[in-house]
Amino acid sequence: MRRIQYHWGLRLTYDNDADLGLQPEATRTIARHLLHQGVTQLEVMIGLELLAPVVRDEDIDLLCTIALLQGDYGYAVTGMLSACANPGRSLHWLAVHSLPRDQTTYTDALGTLTAEDAAALLEALDTQALVELLRMMSHRSHTPNWIKGNKRLAVALALAAKRPALFGTDLPGLVGLTQVRDDLLYGHSAFLDFTAGLRAAIARDLLAALGTPGARALIAAALTRDPHDGEAIWLHRYPERADTDDGDFPPGLAIRIAVPAPSTGQEPRTHLLADGVPIVTRLFNIGVPGMPGRLLHPERGLRAGTEPHEVWLAEADCAEGCCGVLSARVSSDEATGRVHWEVKATRGRTKSTRFAFDAGEYAAEVERAAADHSWEWPALRAARLLDQRLRDDPGLLARWDCRLAGAASWSADRAVVRLLLWHPEPPNRDRPWLQFEHRITLPDAVVVDDDVVEVAVAGLLDRLRTTDPTSFATVCGGSPAHAAALGIPWPSRR
Repeated sequence: MRRIQYHWGLRLTYDNDADLGLQPEATRTIARHLLHQGVTQLEVMIGLELLAPVVRDEDIDLLCTIALLQGDYGYAVTGMLSACANPGRSLHWLAVHSLPRDQTTYTDALGTLTAEDAAALLEALDTQALVELLRMMSHRSHTPNWIKGNKRLAVALALAAKRPALFGTDLPGLVGLTQVRDDLLYGHSAFLDFTAGLRAAIARDLLAALGTPGARALIAAALTRDPHDGEAIWLHRYPERADTDDGDFPPGLAIRIAVPAPSTGQEPRTHLLADGVPIVTRLFNIGVPGMPGRLLHPERGLRAGTEPHEVWLAEADCAEGCCGVLSARVSSDEATGRVHWEVKATRGRTKSTRFAFDAGEYAAEVERAAADHSWEWPALRAARLLDQRLRDDPGLLARWDCRLAGAASWSADRAVVRLLLWHPEPPNRDRPWLQFEHRITLPDAVVVDDDVVEVAVAGLLDRLRTTDPTSFATVCGGSPAHAAALGIPWPSRR
């Protein structure tokens, strides 16, 4: 057995008509022996699968220990814990003690707790633990039912905002504070049971905590040690972009662009609020708000014209082709001076939700958001300008038999501008094609220097005017056969 590698398809299955012919106690004995003595993944996973139908409360400690091995072990254990007493306590313990990449396994399970189990968990947690629970839950798309209208969590959040030391006294603690604030404004915590004005007051208190001498000194010390520390740069810029009036949003449409911390690897999000309520969080439980480049695009974005058009407000975490998108049909009614949205998820039996906004106020808000680029880091600003100028002058690449795929700078690598090109054209099943990537470095900085950005963009454009990009960019897509057909060497390592 120990020479057999575990695979998800190699499993024991049970049904009412076929079993292993063992009594429950015998099954438990075998299962627990494998869990205590097994030294391979196959042994341990079979032990879990044997124990699942006969699990007891006395197994909780053993299951939690095995779950800390992470990965498939944790996923298998979550369902078993749900059949035990007080599952919220066990799942919360695992979420707190797990690596970030595995934490969602347990927060997803926490999100499905019954009202009774959730209430038991919340009652057992102190203020610090309650706020940390909100922070952990903020990373999942679906708003748990036990968060909606919850008074205990609202009170805990208000108390913690007055005692920011509860978030910790290091940079990760400050990052956690900002995550809780963003969730309060745009995420699940926006649906807690707040008294009038409390949501805005908490948002102001959390923002003020980032401006205290201690917090500023902590950030400054990190930047002194490393002026290119992306997390410290991001924390320095966060208060400068935050609005002290957030949480007390005006009537109608409000657009806020939020940039998650670099450590999360998450891309910028365009939060849309109708009368202060985050639309995507309310209506779409399998994805996050779209990126600014799509929603604020001058031709295909939120601008309302004479002809109705579709805009993707959010895309499923997996992919549009799998679980769909949250789409808005945007139309303008000149007779009434209103802009109308008909919002609906493209998959599932969901009903449309309609919104109506004053046309003048709507247009002003969209234009304001589209013109605001203060949230960009240097490489992202360079990527936007590079993309824009190459689209305005398609002949620059066409002379080299190339087409623009796009320019980008990803959150996980904020010091790099990536230019992506097709040669000789985008993917075509009838003709060979390749994709090329060229990178330039533009370090992140506390202040975005537009002169430095312009020099980087202009320098690459000048090079493209005189030099075939396929001679210096790297092949990153296509196939060896296509490369051979085009007479271009295929990279030895991919």
